[in-house]
Amino acid sequence: MKSKIKIYGFFVISYVFLLISCNPKIDNPIGTGKLGTLFPEGQAITYVAIGNSLTAGYTDGALFEDAQQYSFPNLLAQQLKAENFVQPIFSNPGSGTRMFLHGFLSDGTPDIEQTLNPLLSAANYNYSRPFSNLGIPGAIAYDLIDTSNFMNRTIERQNPFYAAILRSSILGKSVLEQAISLNPNLITMWIGNNDVLGFATSGGTISTTGMPDNPIPTPVLTIQQIIGSALQTITQKLPNTKVFLFTIPNVLRTPFFNVIPWNGLVLTNQNQVDALNAAYQKAGFKFKLGQNGFVAESPSSPGKLKQLTQDDYVTLICPQDSLKSGWGSITPIPNQYVLDASEAKMVTDAVNDYNQVIKQFELFFPDKVFVIDMNAILNLMFTNGYSLPGSSSLTTQYISGEMFGLDGIHPSSKGYGVIANEIIKYINNKFNADIPLVNVQNLPAIRVTPTILPSRIKQ
Repeated sequence: MKSKIKIYGFFVISYVFLLISCNPKIDNPIGTGKLGTLFPEGQAITYVAIGNSLTAGYTDGALFEDAQQYSFPNLLAQQLKAENFVQPIFSNPGSGTRMFLHGFLSDGTPDIEQTLNPLLSAANYNYSRPFSNLGIPGAIAYDLIDTSNFMNRTIERQNPFYAAILRSSILGKSVLEQAISLNPNLITMWIGNNDVLGFATSGGTISTTGMPDNPIPTPVLTIQQIIGSALQTITQKLPNTKVFLFTIPNVLRTPFFNVIPWNGLVLTNQNQVDALNAAYQKAGFKFKLGQNGFVAESPSSPGKLKQLTQDDYVTLICPQDSLKSGWGSITPIPNQYVLDASEAKMVTDAVNDYNQVIKQFELFFPDKVFVIDMNAILNLMFTNGYSLPGSSSLTTQYISGEMFGLDGIHPSSKGYGVIANEIIKYINNKFNADIPLVNVQNLPAIRVTPTILPSRIKQ
């Protein structure tokens, strides 16, 4: 199934095409590979990555082989020269709602096509051991310890990646069991993102808590208990293993919430202004010539409607043809496409609470658990960009910033290279190591798939 997406005039594309390298060089010549105090020199590294879509290498709405090779765990494994690091490979075009950028239209807007690709088995589904990359798109914190049947979980949660990646309980009944069975001496664990992300991207209408009448992010005490229990198990069964734990980035900093402006209702004549002021007089909404806040459903607001302010967010998946056709004015934007100020505060509070808990684990498990603050890194990038030697800075701007893929939530391959490098920088600083950095400049940003549509062929 294919569909077209158009992002109408809500941002400026600073250049026409993003070039990619066909055979990017991964190794940076700077760095001797010395492990410092991370592990004794000469000791083999067995690395396992635990997490969700950010760990899997998901981008552009799908998990596909061309991008998986640049997952941060795969890049990290290469730089560390980890042994036998195996990922589940999903052959192109991949699994998920893959997004393709065909270029830009004459008005500068990106031409994006979505293609729904059903999940097929991984190309290496019959691999005899658990995969080294146990990043499962859609996974929540509870999936670390959940021992329920993988196929049943796939059906109940409508997420085919459980069965496709975990495969058989013979390999281990949970993510944690499969990871431990590989006897790694290095683990990265990035979990908890989806416990707040699902709530945020649904406009506050969905949560992982089983509370459809009162959706909320997963309670912080639940996050604390699950991750704490997982770390306790790892440190007991693998006493010589180092675990790198990551904080949760604030999803409100991603392009997904920053492409369509809250005040994108542009009124160009006084008749429009007068009609809307009359229609919403009782609600107290005010309209003027020029930019105005959209009108949207908001269950927490009086009359269950509100005129958006700078504290509200319209999500990237809001149908923008509908916005051009009148959504946000006489017809309010449906609730699921707007994260209002009260819901946004719940997201920010959850992220802050999760991260406070995550940072404490370093104190609870000294010299075994090490916390890397990915939230702080994203916040700095949001404010200042991310400088690359000999290249322009990456930013969080949609498409032109190069850090994020087309879905606006997941990093581009370049973005995953940045994540890998931040881990390497931490290792080098913390353990007096000299691991070479990934050459991010040579990684793909947004993949451009040129095509000529019949509607564009000149007569």
